[in-house]
Amino acid sequence: MAESSTRMSLTTFETREIRFPVEGYAATKEMAAHGEHYESDKFVVGYYPNNGGSLVAVTLAHLTTPKDGGLQVGARFTCALMDGHGHAAPETRHFSSDVFSEYGEEKGFWTFVTHDALEGSDYLVDDCFTLVCSVSALKKPQPSRV
Repeated sequence: MAESSTRMSLTTFETREIRFPVEGYAATKEMAAHGEHYESDKFVVGYYPNNGGSLVAVTLAHLTTPKDGGLQVGARFTCALMDGHGHAAPETRHFSSDVFSEYGEEKGFWTFVTHDALEGSDYLVDDCFTLVCSVSALKKPQPSRV
């Protein structure tokens, strides 16, 4: 007789994706001081058009308090430039897994793309480009009845 087995996941993630259009790239680059950023409206993804003068940075900020009162939140963060077909371009994809321990903590891709690479690419069209970002936050598994 074969033994029965039960499978359960020890981890679960809550995932959200946002498309973050940047219109007027040249103006944002000229008007933003070093360290100044623009935020998305769904979850906080920061776009730094002048990080270090020649780089575009993309970051995620921890701005919630977990329901269980804990301080640490584990997250996977992926960001890419959108191609002409409306898909995340694999060659521009950046991926990170981090643990956020403090409210306001910011992590991400401080060297996402250089100005020269973005400006010479097919992703910048009519002075606009779109970032596709996905965030998956680790959730505690719910107890299951076996």
